[in-house]
Amino acid sequence: MGVEEILKKMEEMIGEKPKPQVLFAKVYPEWLERQMNERKFVMSLPNIPDKYKHLIMVAAAAAFGSETCTEMFAKIAKRNEVSDKEIAEALLIARFAVASTIFATATPALEFLTGEKDTTVKERRKGEDR
Repeated sequence: MGVEEILKKMEEMIGEKPKPQVLFAKVYPEWLERQMNERKFVMSLPNIPDKYKHLIMVAAAAAFGSETCTEMFAKIAKRNEVSDKEIAEALLIARFAVASTIFATATPALEFLTGEKDTTVKERRKGEDR
């Protein structure tokens, strides 16, 4: 499948040409077919229904902070009969998951503050270098 054909399929899925893919295909066109094949592979996996796959893609893109991808995945989800409310719930779940990671990130600082660990991150890393 050629670049133009793949971009046309992507446009049909999204409702518009995906600008990042259009631009990247100009620099490295061979990648575009791989991207499309990976999508086909993921969507062909049998254990998670397509609707959930679309919601996961929207949530993951939002969690990673990609406005463009979040919008594209939302448009694809809508074209596949995922409701506005379902997309909004997926975003709320992603927000909760991302916000919750702060506790794991802050664990070394909290251990230091509570006296449960008497070494700093820097000191622990220094010991790992030995």
